[in-house]
Amino acid sequence: MFGMSTRKKRVCAYCRVSTDKDDQVNSFESQKRFFEEYIRKNDEWELVDIYADEGISGTSTEKRTEFLRMIEDVKYKKIDLILTKEISRFARNTLDSIYYTRKLKSMGVGVIFINDNINTLDDDAELRLTIMASLAQEESRRISQRVKWGQKRQMEKGVVFGRAPLGYDLKNGVLSVNEEEAEIVRMIFHKFTNEGKSLHTIARELYEAGIKTKRGNLHWSNVTVLKILRNEKYVGDLCQKKTFTPDFLTHKKKYNKGQEEMIYIKNHHEPIISRELWEATQRELQRRNTIKEQKSKHSNRYWCSGKIFCGKCGSRFVGRVKKLKNGDTYRAWRCEEFVRHGTKKTDKLGNVIGCNQGSINHVVLGEIIGYILKNVIIDNKEQIVNDLKELIKKYETPVRVKSVDGLLKQIENINRKKEKLIDSMLEGVISKQDVALMNERYDKEIEELKKKIKSIEEININNQKRADTLKSYIDRINALVDDLESQNPEEVYRRVVEKIVVHEDKILEIYFNCLVKPIKVRYKATGKLNYRIQVELLNDEQYC
Repeated sequence: MFGMSTRKKRVCAYCRVSTDKDDQVNSFESQKRFFEEYIRKNDEWELVDIYADEGISGTSTEKRTEFLRMIEDVKYKKIDLILTKEISRFARNTLDSIYYTRKLKSMGVGVIFINDNINTLDDDAELRLTIMASLAQEESRRISQRVKWGQKRQMEKGVVFGRAPLGYDLKNGVLSVNEEEAEIVRMIFHKFTNEGKSLHTIARELYEAGIKTKRGNLHWSNVTVLKILRNEKYVGDLCQKKTFTPDFLTHKKKYNKGQEEMIYIKNHHEPIISRELWEATQRELQRRNTIKEQKSKHSNRYWCSGKIFCGKCGSRFVGRVKKLKNGDTYRAWRCEEFVRHGTKKTDKLGNVIGCNQGSINHVVLGEIIGYILKNVIIDNKEQIVNDLKELIKKYETPVRVKSVDGLLKQIENINRKKEKLIDSMLEGVISKQDVALMNERYDKEIEELKKKIKSIEEININNQKRADTLKSYIDRINALVDDLESQNPEEVYRRVVEKIVVHEDKILEIYFNCLVKPIKVRYKATGKLNYRIQVELLNDEQYC
């Protein structure tokens, strides 16, 4: 039949290269050229795209943006066939390999592993793929073990891994004092130990002084200050392997609580503070911690103490323990106005007292916060971070300099007019009194223009502060995953939850210190002690 043509198969390639490899065979550009040529040789194929992740581990697909983009394009029917060199380039995780090849096959898309001679559309492909993927995974495990062993040997020799703390620069595994930053460190130790100031006060004073953290933002928290005071590097010692990676597939770090041997080297590098001050600081930290523990036994025992507010009357919620008939006890939180006066009513003096707000169980509240952190914030982490970055970009864009330049030109023109007044008076055109009156008017105009310039400058400064705060939100969101895995959940809740407002119909408005806007939910809890909880999101818009 005339006019008919066979549609070419739409083929893409996926490649992944580690940036630490120097050989040209495995280089990023080399692989791209290879696939372009390989596809061009087949007349029945046409090149759709080359998806390439560079410098990212193959053991997990979570951070491989190009890989995930390729999968999305398959969903939208843009691809018929995927080429990749070998299984280890596609994934070193057996589960990922099987999962994605099955998923692609169900959508009619095959994967050809060129070096392994496997086409996932063949009948025996899955068996061969499983064997080869398992071998690739095992190889990845061995590489991970070798790397860990090598790092440990280097640590024992005194090579520093990780980031340099405030006060130091790190180059080729060697710490050197950054004198400008070191002064900030000395100031923090002095304020805490010698002046007796609290962590909160120090953080506030650093912020007000416009002093930036190591990461370049203005956000100083109690935790940031505390980490500095507890960091042994400032006395010249080095402790490494404070965290470890138990699973080579996930790469998720956990705090080392004795699972692996730490490496401690005394007098390793140039100190910033004396050992006397260091020891005095640790004693003071211990002393204050003991006092804090004693105080918090009652007033701050629970992560949400002082953070829950009534949506009806604005009063705080207080904790109350209830005893069940079977002898079990549970803690609930109730509006303080209700606890004092009961339900809402008018007293003898005509004052409205009491409150009709309902209570909320402590366990239920914790479950709700845990659900939101994992299923809302962490699951939507990428989107939230991107929204925050857009906001940061907006705030970091200064108010147009053009407008400031225009105002300065206006001031310049007025000053010229003032100069001409003198000439006009000398020529007898205007009187001395007129000059004085017009000068007064011009001075007022200049003052107003200067106020406008100052206002623009203040807007830019405040916007930069907002941008720095938003950057700290991103840091907190990024830390959430590790914190929830390595720390007591309630300690994490204590840090990230700023305020909870309890409304009618079991609606909660929850403010987090990593989000611009609160999250609003409706919950339903059934059962006694062993609760079944349902959470419904009520937010109509994003949290930024």
